[in-house]
Amino acid sequence: MNKTVKLLFAILLCLAAGMRGVSFGAALFVQRDSNRITSTRPAVPRPVSFREIAGRGLLVQTWINSAGPFTFAIDTGAGAMLLSPRVATEARATLKDGRGASIAGLSGVTLSAQVVAIRSIAIGDSENRLPATGNVIVATQLPRDIDGVLDPTEVFFPLGYVIDIPRHELSAFDPHIVPLKIDQPPAEGTIVTWLQKRNSRRPFVQLDNGDRALLDTGSSLGLAIKDSADVRGNPSLVRDVGGGRVSARRVQPMTVAVGSLSLRNVPTDIISGAEADAPVLLGLSALRPFTLSFDPLHHLIEIAPSQASRRQ
Repeated sequence: MNKTVKLLFAILLCLAAGMRGVSFGAALFVQRDSNRITSTRPAVPRPVSFREIAGRGLLVQTWINSAGPFTFAIDTGAGAMLLSPRVATEARATLKDGRGASIAGLSGVTLSAQVVAIRSIAIGDSENRLPATGNVIVATQLPRDIDGVLDPTEVFFPLGYVIDIPRHELSAFDPHIVPLKIDQPPAEGTIVTWLQKRNSRRPFVQLDNGDRALLDTGSSLGLAIKDSADVRGNPSLVRDVGGGRVSARRVQPMTVAVGSLSLRNVPTDIISGAEADAPVLLGLSALRPFTLSFDPLHHLIEIAPSQASRRQ
């Protein structure tokens, strides 16, 4: 019997001109044969530069099965790698017979999607290959100028990775050799436990108010919190990939703490119309000053000012 794949994915598009663009990451829940670190250590790929485009996020040149370059968004909240139909065709990705995915936006409306297999992923140049291969999702609702979504947790696994947002650099490291250590935080930064939900490796952290927040570089928001009441004022109405609608309302900035690190005056958005289990998010507006390091072997995350990160 085929494994069940459920993909929770929200690429949000503005419904009217002049509205503030909002985007969320995705979540893949898939039965895995094993979530263990493999004994064979892959080669560490070279660091690459990315660019940040308003409304589209952190973009990196990507090659699939040596075809490309394509423009992929770096999205730590995705939980899966996503391809546009054009990329799947040009890269000659192999359709998996009988394998399907269910794509649902924040509103809970779902669409069916295809699962395909790929042989190689490279970023920066066609020879700078990443460890991961295997099954990916073909998503038909990506923005026209985005060819796919790259979740670094999935495509670098079992390596750790670093997103230096101020320097626009994405790099990897071997956590067996240079691990994060929770008792050795960087100056002015913090190292906290990498929390996970269900069978997903998406990176959650504990906030000082008790909430678990998803570190989501695919979101243009700062701190995004679901509202149980109707949105008042002039919210931004946005449509999710499943065809449903949610609303976002900017409110007064908040201060939250992650471990010993205080994030002060974080731009804060209240989300209305999302499904019941939509997570709290920390998006780019909150994370932009920092370097984020993710160690999947020891389940630790470092958040530090760019110049203070031990990964440099």
